[in-house]
Amino acid sequence: MDKGAADPAVKGKVLAYLDTVEMAKSKEIAKAIEVEKSAVDLAVKELALEDKVEYLYITTTYVALKGKVLPPE
Repeated sequence: MDKGAADPAVKGKVLAYLDTVEMAKSKEIAKAIEVEKSAVDLAVKELALEDKVEYLYITTTYVALKGKVLPPE
C-alpha cells in the first residue's frame, strides 16, 4: 500500500527537532512536533533515503541526524 510522499513541512519539523536532541524515537518526535506518528514515520523514511537522518539500533530504534551520534569506540 503506497502512502504517497511525506509532507515537506513534516520533514522540516523532524529535521528541526532532531537538531535540538542527540537522538529520539519516532514516537517522541511525533509528540514533540504535534504530528501523527505515521506521518513522522513516513518523513523519517524519506529523510533516511535522502541520507539526512540515520536509524540507530540501541536495544530499540532511534533516529538521529546523519553523523550526529558517533559510533562507540
